[in-house]
Amino acid sequence: MKALPFPCIRPAQDCVLEALPAMDSILSDNEALRGAIADGLMLKDPGAAYYVYECSGEPGRVTGVVAICPVGVLTGDDAASADAAAAARTITELKVQPRPVSLAYEASPVMDIILGAAKEGASLYAVTDPAGITHRVWEVKREDAVAAIRAMLDQAPEPEPADDPAYAAALAGAAQLLADEARAAGTYTGKEPFNFTVAVLFPAAQVSGGAPQVPTGLLTHQISRF
Repeated sequence: MKALPFPCIRPAQDCVLEALPAMDSILSDNEALRGAIADGLMLKDPGAAYYVYECSGEPGRVTGVVAICPVGVLTGDDAASADAAAAARTITELKVQPRPVSLAYEASPVMDIILGAAKEGASLYAVTDPAGITHRVWEVKREDAVAAIRAMLDQAPEPEPADDPAYAAALAGAAQLLADEARAAGTYTGKEPFNFTVAVLFPAAQVSGGAPQVPTGLLTHQISRF
């Protein structure tokens, strides 16, 4: 499986409790997002990192790794639905993927150890939503830790969808729209950010009953220049 570290757009650490309830406004258009970045409410990470995400509450605790994967991992039957098409246009106009798509993969015991070690450090975020679910995030950017996670993911088989199929279809649709625009302009290279989707990769054994979703705006991926 190809799953890479990435530069994230996310809330400033000391502003997360202010930013998350305002995400509908912040992610309403490019101007609003640029304003939030200029005001220090949101930030653009200068370098690439993996993120460890933990969700705890009912029915238990699950841990995943957040990375960017080739957009081809997104499959579903809703690509032609009107709702998915409208959502794809919205994402295309925003040029940012608003939250990671949830995927399930076969994790190794070694990966559990690596992610457990990452969680021993101070978390980047620890927020509890109105439903009583606590979301914690750790940033992994130390070179040896990044290399260890990447090596384990390289050995893993391709992940399976574990999210709302309509959301996955909207992300795939947005990537296709942006690719079509680039081809029409004669600038397409295949290396553009929209060829990748940010995903939270959960061990399949932990999410057999359904995968949680990372809150909108907590970890986003810029898929085109704005």
